[in-house]
Amino acid sequence: MPAIRSLPQDRLVDFGDGHQPILLQYRCAKRYYKCKNYDGSPGLNWIEFCVHHEGVLNFAANPKQLILNAVFDAVEGEQFFPVNYQCGSHVDSFLVRACKPALDKFFNRGLKIRVSTGVELHLSVWFNVADNQRNQISPAFVISQVIDRLLGRLEHYHGVHGVLNLSNFSANPYFKHFEVRLSNPGTFHLVCSTINNNDDRRRAIKGFCLAHNQLSDLGALRIFGDIDYGLLDLSGNMLTSAKRLCSDLQRIRAKQLNLANNPLTKSAKYPDCLKPLLGNFEIVDGVPFDKLYKMYTPLNYEIDVECDGVRIDWSNKSRLAQFKDSKDWHAFLIPDPEHEFAKEELFDYFFILVSSELSEFYPCYYKYDGGEHRFLVRDCYDQIEHLVVNCNLEMKIAQLNSNYQRSIAYYLRMNVSTLKQGHVEPKQCIEEALQKRFNAINRVLNLEQFQNTDVLENVHVCLTSARILNSILRMASRKFLGNCVDLRLCNNKILGLNNLRTLSLLNGLQALDLGQNWIDDITAIGALSEVPLKSLRLHGNSLCRKYSLPSAYIRAVKEVCPGLQRLDDVDLSSRPGLTTQKDYLCDPAAYELTGELFLCQFLREFELSDQRINLSRFYTDSSIFTLTCSYDIRRCHPVKPSNELCKRINKYNYFSRNLLKNSRDTCRVHVGGHDIMLVLMQLPEVTHDYVSLQTDVMHYDDQMAIIYVNGVLRDGSDLLLAFSRQFVLKVDANGLGVGKRARSMKIINERFNIMNPSPKQQRDAFKFVELPMDQELSMPVEETVDVKEHKLYIFQEITGLRPKWCTRIVQEEANWDFQLALEQFLRMETANELPDDAFL
Repeated sequence: MPAIRSLPQDRLVDFGDGHQPILLQYRCAKRYYKCKNYDGSPGLNWIEFCVHHEGVLNFAANPKQLILNAVFDAVEGEQFFPVNYQCGSHVDSFLVRACKPALDKFFNRGLKIRVSTGVELHLSVWFNVADNQRNQISPAFVISQVIDRLLGRLEHYHGVHGVLNLSNFSANPYFKHFEVRLSNPGTFHLVCSTINNNDDRRRAIKGFCLAHNQLSDLGALRIFGDIDYGLLDLSGNMLTSAKRLCSDLQRIRAKQLNLANNPLTKSAKYPDCLKPLLGNFEIVDGVPFDKLYKMYTPLNYEIDVECDGVRIDWSNKSRLAQFKDSKDWHAFLIPDPEHEFAKEELFDYFFILVSSELSEFYPCYYKYDGGEHRFLVRDCYDQIEHLVVNCNLEMKIAQLNSNYQRSIAYYLRMNVSTLKQGHVEPKQCIEEALQKRFNAINRVLNLEQFQNTDVLENVHVCLTSARILNSILRMASRKFLGNCVDLRLCNNKILGLNNLRTLSLLNGLQALDLGQNWIDDITAIGALSEVPLKSLRLHGNSLCRKYSLPSAYIRAVKEVCPGLQRLDDVDLSSRPGLTTQKDYLCDPAAYELTGELFLCQFLREFELSDQRINLSRFYTDSSIFTLTCSYDIRRCHPVKPSNELCKRINKYNYFSRNLLKNSRDTCRVHVGGHDIMLVLMQLPEVTHDYVSLQTDVMHYDDQMAIIYVNGVLRDGSDLLLAFSRQFVLKVDANGLGVGKRARSMKIINERFNIMNPSPKQQRDAFKFVELPMDQELSMPVEETVDVKEHKLYIFQEITGLRPKWCTRIVQEEANWDFQLALEQFLRMETANELPDDAFL
């Protein structure tokens, strides 16, 4: 029933922005309070809502937002725009018009609303409090004007041009006199319809940014279906239902979808719940959709390290004991505001503190965010207690050229999340990685750079820890027993193998690769005395530098492994102690450049003038070549040298460039393949002493390589010269070869130096005779397991056959002859001898 009471004072609402003022007059208005129905029709005139909170919300952080949230909840998605919201000490008020569906919702509730704090508030409603006149404020019209402006200035956002930016839409300054919420489905539908009806500008839209709008219902977006967009940003909303999201976006297609900071992303079923949208979007939150599960981390979605869990630092270490039996995730947070340390470097320092006597420690879900390195661990309370109590939550960083150790204090947040379905299980990941790394055909367990295995993206496995290494080898021994004959542990930062009894459990093990690790003393591999190894590789460990003579190195290793037949890929029966290790590779992948692929081939063709012209293929029009000759003929020939000898030396001096004698000597810088070949073709024929060569690959990456080589060469029979050459190689083309993975490199800078040989070089030069090329090539070469494995891989790439068919043709029928295998495949394919299930 209409309420009867003293009338409020009439007033004029003037917005001061050009809109016609609204004159509120209560004499002819009708007031309703605690009613469930009203008389007649509300019409199109203005209606005033009064919210009687009686001051109970005055001490809340934002009473207005609490009331508006309750108001919009009450209208249940109907279109509703509160105008001229006024806050009062006991009563708040606002105006509305043309909102009968929403008005009915309030009366169905008995003109009551409930705020999120649980307080129930009563409403009073004044019908026909003001006439609707032309040029008065119209929220729908203002919204259409704002959208028209935004359509006229589409943005470049997240790499996509033509994005309509509706983020935080309610904060637009044009809405200062009324409330607009896209979280209200009626309002959102009005906005989407307005955009869709603007045919002239709608076609230019390439993406939508709807971030930070409290959206929970995206049904209005369906009118934009069946069009390919570049971006749909829904981050920072209130999307909770995966089923509703997939239904609403069923026909929406975009390259990028942003969902970060929605409740949905913190659910236990995320990201699996998004699978129905797999064909609609390529990238979700910056991660390829097909890799979203692998890249998922609770630190991005489920955990807020600012408030979740209990903080433990140096000031409250005593609270740690209450988490002794916890099975939840705990977060480590290590401050690094300048991002001084990369992930690998950080864990190298951190694991110095981790005890090898306590439980295994597997950092999971590492990320750098907010100036901190963050990762999660669980089921390792004893290690955490050690790091808190014994190490005082400090990470020690050694300083070069100083005995001082820098300390970085860090802190923990305990119980930040429970273990949920889909969370990573380190032991399961490791077992899966072992299975992926085992080649059953060749019986090789290749754990080289084990951390780089695909399934370990979210788990850090530190083989520096003897306990973790022992655990992994124990898993391997259970899975493969005597099937493993070759174990490769190179490039894993292993410190030693002592106290590892699990190696002896691999009773069929014959070869072990420990190259490029951190083993600094022969005593660290004493456990190998129990393993009957035939082949061992230790190259690249610091222990190798402790021996000045190869014979001493071999003797020390054989004391540990007396049955050893091969050491560092050298057959010990060939008396390898005659030569010393003298080459350096900054990256093992550069090894191919120092052999027949480039360096040896280049030097051999340089030796003979009739083959030297072939070197032109290594140069480009912008290549640079310089030659320096500092050879002093009087030092090596105290007796007056012959004229013939002087002429040969002068051929080098003629092209020599010596900036010490002439700082302006620039005319002998040769640029371009044509000019370089003119110089090379005029130099004498020579013979290199390949035993004397020392090679240094100083730089190697996917774009460039720098190779330095020095040694001795002979010009004729009586002129011995020392030389050095430095090549700067740059990638010229990619995607070559059968597998489209090969690349071509060209020389962009070369420096050739001729000098006097040292007394040692003169004494040792040409003591060993190299086999002729034809004889060398005719010698049978036993292919390694790696070569055979690579042949099978390439054969499968070319033919598309299943592994067992590849093995049958390459190994059994062609005896590893690759050309013969391809011919056999073509014959079988032509004769229809290959069934359909032979192909992948």
